[in-house]
Amino acid sequence: MSVVRKLNERDGERRRGDPSKRYRALFETMSEGFVICEVIRDETGRLVDYWVRDANPAFLRRAPRGAEMIGRRFSEIRPNAHPRWFSACHVALTRGEPVRFEFWDDQALRWYDVHMTRLSDDEVGQFFVDITERKKAEGYQAQLFDELNHRVKNNLTIVSGVLTMQAKASANPEVREQLLKAVDRIQSIADLHASLYRSGGRDEVEVQRYLTELCERLSRTLLEDRDVRLDLKVEALALPIDEAVQLGVIVNELVTNAAKHAYGEDEAGVIWIRLGRADGALKLCVSDVGRGLPPAAASGLGMRLVRSLVERAGGELEIDGAHGVSVEVRLPVGPRRRSEPLQDNLL
Repeated sequence: MSVVRKLNERDGERRRGDPSKRYRALFETMSEGFVICEVIRDETGRLVDYWVRDANPAFLRRAPRGAEMIGRRFSEIRPNAHPRWFSACHVALTRGEPVRFEFWDDQALRWYDVHMTRLSDDEVGQFFVDITERKKAEGYQAQLFDELNHRVKNNLTIVSGVLTMQAKASANPEVREQLLKAVDRIQSIADLHASLYRSGGRDEVEVQRYLTELCERLSRTLLEDRDVRLDLKVEALALPIDEAVQLGVIVNELVTNAAKHAYGEDEAGVIWIRLGRADGALKLCVSDVGRGLPPAAASGLGMRLVRSLVERAGGELEIDGAHGVSVEVRLPVGPRRRSEPLQDNLL
């Protein structure tokens, strides 16, 4: 072997160094907590506990018991630990896939984003990212959202009340009808805010609950003392607020038209409302087997509003008048957006 080759090999070895030293340096200096655990199994092989074998300085600085944790069982350190914590270790070991969840440490009074990953057949690494400040910011945003929602709801109620009073005071039947329609439109948005508030959502609406409450209100206001009922079937899904607002107004207008024009005052009938996903789009169908939609209603403000909303959303609108009226609306929707699941949802 030439002298040059030997020198090159020695230089390569020097540059590569000892990998264990590099990993140890990373372990000691990283800013987030890292713990190495050795699992404990019962006679059936089920994971029931684990030893805390090592922990880096970042973790020990934040842990209430510090270095006392090393060499002890997790069940000793946290006697009230939920079984799902051990389930997470089991999943990380058996599946070989990282497990992630958020955890409130009631001893350190901190929030952590916990990552568990398999190190060997009997070892699990636990990585703790402190997200306390993020959680505080989310809580503050939630308070602002609730306050805004409360104010919007109050303002909508005031506007609805004023329009209702004007409708009752108006001697012109046409003006009265248009004012009451405006009240219904405003109320459909108020229903949306109420549904959003009760569900605890921040940027999405559970459509099934929202449309159920909207149709119950429409049934009370439009079909009282009549033998006409609304038959609603909605796929369980969530939509962003802006898409839910459009959908609510569209349903409000189509059901209102059907309730007023499909059946006579003494006739019995059904108005069907169906909503679900089909071919990457949101498909809404409102139909009846009544007398059809009069030309004045087909070109009225309500249907113009529906057409405008559908067009603005890049959707499609089809009206079939062969047997009563069937209005089908197809709206494009983006991928379903969900926040990251918490520990209770993962395990």
